[in-house]
Amino acid sequence: MIRFKWRKRTDTRTYRGHVFQRSLVLILLVTIIPTILISVSSYYIGVRYIEREVERTHSLQQEYTIKQVNDALSHLQVSMNQWALNPIMSEKLRGIDFKDNYALTMEFYQSLTVMNNSSALIDQVYVYLDNPSRLVSDSQGIRKLSTEEAELYHNLMTSKERLFWRSLDAAGKPGMFVIHKLPVIGEPFGAILVRLNEKQLMNIAGFDESLGGTIFIRNLDGYLLSRDDFSPRIKSLNEAIEQEIHTRTELSSFRWSWNNEPFFVSTSTIPLTSWQLVSAVPLSEFVKPIVIVSRLILGVGIVGFILILFSSWYASVRLYQPIHRLVRTFISPSGFEPLLVPKDEITYIEDQWRHLNSESHMLQSRLEAHYSTLKIGFLLQLVQGHLLLLNEDEIRQRLEQYGWETENKRFVVVVVQLLGFQQLKGAFRDDEQPLVTFAAANIIEELTQHDDVCVMNLHDLSVGLFIMFPDRISSSEISNRLNEMAAEIGQSLHRILKMDTVVGLGKTMSSISQVPNAWAEVQQALRHRKLHESNQIIDLNEPMNEDKSAAKYPFTVENDLIHSLFIGLGDDSRRLLNVFFQELKKNSELELFLQQGSLKLLGSIQSSIMQSGIIQAGSLYDWGQLYAELLALKDIDAMCAWFDDKIIQPLITELAHNQNHKARQLIEIAIGMIRAEYDTDISLDLCADRLGIAASSLSKMFFQVTGLHFVDYITKVRLDHAKHFLMHSDLKMQEIAVRIGYQPAYFNRIFKKMEGMTPKDFRELHKV
Repeated sequence: MIRFKWRKRTDTRTYRGHVFQRSLVLILLVTIIPTILISVSSYYIGVRYIEREVERTHSLQQEYTIKQVNDALSHLQVSMNQWALNPIMSEKLRGIDFKDNYALTMEFYQSLTVMNNSSALIDQVYVYLDNPSRLVSDSQGIRKLSTEEAELYHNLMTSKERLFWRSLDAAGKPGMFVIHKLPVIGEPFGAILVRLNEKQLMNIAGFDESLGGTIFIRNLDGYLLSRDDFSPRIKSLNEAIEQEIHTRTELSSFRWSWNNEPFFVSTSTIPLTSWQLVSAVPLSEFVKPIVIVSRLILGVGIVGFILILFSSWYASVRLYQPIHRLVRTFISPSGFEPLLVPKDEITYIEDQWRHLNSESHMLQSRLEAHYSTLKIGFLLQLVQGHLLLLNEDEIRQRLEQYGWETENKRFVVVVVQLLGFQQLKGAFRDDEQPLVTFAAANIIEELTQHDDVCVMNLHDLSVGLFIMFPDRISSSEISNRLNEMAAEIGQSLHRILKMDTVVGLGKTMSSISQVPNAWAEVQQALRHRKLHESNQIIDLNEPMNEDKSAAKYPFTVENDLIHSLFIGLGDDSRRLLNVFFQELKKNSELELFLQQGSLKLLGSIQSSIMQSGIIQAGSLYDWGQLYAELLALKDIDAMCAWFDDKIIQPLITELAHNQNHKARQLIEIAIGMIRAEYDTDISLDLCADRLGIAASSLSKMFFQVTGLHFVDYITKVRLDHAKHFLMHSDLKMQEIAVRIGYQPAYFNRIFKKMEGMTPKDFRELHKV
């Protein structure tokens, strides 16, 4: 309830109500208190926030540094493996006399020079040869080793690993070495020793020296690499950090104080070598600006307090004057009667205005909005088949209640399907499809403003139209009008929303009870759109001329895609997925064939997962939901993105947890052998011997990685090549059998067993 108090109108300018008082207090609070709060909170909150951000940023930088160093060392290891496979590093060097083999010696020294210059991480490359013990380099030549040196290098040959890291004192200079025994397979007679360029390694690690921190690397032997070994401060700081690390049971990031200065120390392990990368950054350098700014804000706030106090009073007076005049106008328009002044002027004005205007307008707008919603809701129920229990007269009666005149009318349903939403990802998110549909519905409503046209927003990138035409209009004229309207809608949506469209025009009906069937026919017809046309119109009043020939399915790309998935190659799988859909689009004319091809690909992936047994397909995917989601997609970009998000990424992630990295590398080498020599008598024992592992181990790893047994995979590769020859060449069956490494009789038998048909039948079915 609004309370009033009487005042004589002696001087209306001296009156101040609650609004004036509250506005004055509010202005003071808005201008003074935030200044004080900002200055105080910016110190206590800002300092802690900056420290947390420094720690987070430093941890992220540490992870990036670890990756950079690990990648560089990994690249060096790969180079070492390649050098070890160089023919010059073979058994030719066992017991070699360099004086008697001039050509081999020159080739050997040239190889050493190439190794030295192949990477900035390499400081010097040595080759140790046993019996007799010698150390060879391109800069120092051949040096015979003393008994102690020979024993040191000979002990390296006893390591179980072919490639390993050590701290050594080679040629009078200590350093970190990566060592690869020679030869790759067999009894070692020597080793390649590469001394790391420690300065270059620390450059890769990277660090902002201006911050006053440090970074260094500790290997398993306690050997220390630091960016600045000549600074006493850095040496002292590194030693102090090492002592602190030794006192801790767990190595992780921690805060630490040295010489009364707070530091944030991060310790991480380089995965490849198990070395520790330690970095420390001082926190005081980051907090200092916050302290200065906080004090400056507080000082400015105190100095400006007096000016704010007086300016706030003056501003309140000026702001209140219009309110006072408005209240006086409501209560005493003439200005001579005593004023019955309310204590809360704003509430009084608000109540008066609401009483005179707002209530009636609000009720009217709500009634109109509700009426329009009911009309569209009834039509949606009608076209979707939810009113099948109503007869013709009942439906017409309901339509007339909503303002439609249905007598002597014919009816048409139209569906507008939007395509290419995936290409608008920069402007819209996936969950904003209803927003795009709403915009399209508004555009179509503007283009078709007529009492006999109703636009229905279906919220799934499609818009429906219910149209009535008088009986006096001929069918040909109705068809022309509908096609003109569809063309205008397609052009407008393409111009405004940058999306393609397919417009389905239903058959003209005289009975409104036929609307649900007509709607279903239009929805089904939309699946027969042509993929290579941007804006299409499908008119069911005209005969549909479509290609009945089956689309060519890219079997080879599918096989390569599934193979790439099961060996964990994410980028290659995405590339092959794009190739698959581009091939499918090139060979398919209709959306129906595109959907059938995508569903077949999903089924092949499901079958391969279930047959492999590597993972439980039901625990990773909800296949029923996946098939339903895929069936709802309309264009290639959306399908590619869906396969990447729903299939490839979860499968690659799961395989990465379940498969061993070294096993995948070995199997990749074995697969390369099979693909290169599939037409020869390649076997499991031959591949295992080349890889230096047992045949049983190779067989087990091969099945774990690919989901197929070794022999089955060779058969698959050979039959894939046979399919290619059958589809794309005129070679005879005997020639194809010889080319893939089979006897003709066995080829015919194994092909029929694996494919369910003879090679001849396959050629006749798929011949280009």
